[in-house]
Amino acid sequence: MTIDEKSSSRGTGVIGIAIAVVIIIAIIGIWIVKSQSSDKGTMRQITYIVNSDGGYAQVIYTSSVGVNTEPAMLTTPFNRTITLPVGSEVFLTASNPSQNGNISCEIKIDNREWKSSRGTHPVDSVACGGIIK
Repeated sequence: MTIDEKSSSRGTGVIGIAIAVVIIIAIIGIWIVKSQSSDKGTMRQITYIVNSDGGYAQVIYTSSVGVNTEPAMLTTPFNRTITLPVGSEVFLTASNPSQNGNISCEIKIDNREWKSSRGTHPVDSVACGGIIK
C-alpha cells in the first residue's frame, strides 16, 4: 500500500464519520421540533353563550364532529362549554320567542371572544359560527 492509498482511505473514513454525525444531528433536531409541536394545541375549549331579555330563547348549537342539538327552548343566560379539535366547524343560532327586547349569541374559544351577533326587536334571531383555528 502506498502513501497515497493510505491517505485516501483515511479521507474516506473521515468523510463517512462526518456524514454519520450530520445525519445524527439532523435526526435529533427533527425529534426536538416534533416534541415541541406536540398535540397540545390541537384541541380548543368552545363556549356557546346566549342572552335574551325575555329570559328564554330557542337555541341550536352544532359542530362538524357530531356535537349537534335539536332546537330547544332554554332559559337565558345559556352557557355550554365543550372541547373540539382545531378545524371543526361550529354554529350557534338563537331566536327570541318573546319578540321583544334584545337577543345575543357568542362563541368563545379558550375563554376569548371569537364570534358574536346581537339583535333588537324586530330582529328575533341571531347566529354565529366559523371554523376553529
